[in-house]
Amino acid sequence: MKTAIPAIVALVLVSGASAPALAANDPKEIVAMEAAWAKAEVTRDGAALSRILAPDWHGRNEKGVYYDRTAMIHDNTVGSREKLTSMTNHDLHVRFLGPDHAIVQGMDDESGVKNGKKINEVYSWLDVYEKRGGHWVAIASQNTKVK
Repeated sequence: MKTAIPAIVALVLVSGASAPALAANDPKEIVAMEAAWAKAEVTRDGAALSRILAPDWHGRNEKGVYYDRTAMIHDNTVGSREKLTSMTNHDLHVRFLGPDHAIVQGMDDESGVKNGKKINEVYSWLDVYEKRGGHWVAIASQNTKVK
């Protein structure tokens, strides 16, 4: 039995060494997705938002309203309630939950016009990403108005 244990350990080490290594996820990829998302909201780029948000994406906004991808893209591209002139992300923290899932917590400063009035607002948010077909997409979001 004593000789079997080192043999088993050696076998595990050798088989582990020959297994292909998983590529490490890079938080910069997720941060870049968040920057692209902010830019798409400011420029009202529906095509970019469609690439960033999964077809089954859902979110909950600062008023507690649960909405889907179609409603979000509509509100951000043709909706007349809000027109952002800038959106700057900061304090982003990315955490990977295995090879195909990530969460990012962050904040952003938004300025523009909402309901005919100038705004300068700060939001805290959380986005959940999933890697599908080798590409990251957002699958869920929630935001909270801070200021």
